[in-house]
Amino acid sequence: MHRYRFDDKHILIQALVELLNQGVEPDELDTVLSRIGPVDLDLMHECLCDIYAYNNISVEEVHMAA
Repeated sequence: MHRYRFDDKHILIQALVELLNQGVEPDELDTVLSRIGPVDLDLMHECLCDIYAYNNISVEEVHMAA
């Protein structure tokens, strides 16, 4: 099994988009990623904001839907 470090923005965005497309809830992303390897949580939050901004979704909308 491969272990990854999620401390690179490009890799982290790819992983987040893949997990979101697979139906993983936003509140569970950190847990799922940490099972694969270490996660820079500040960078993960920044990447999620970028993903939501790209899709014209506010972070508040995501938390309200959960």
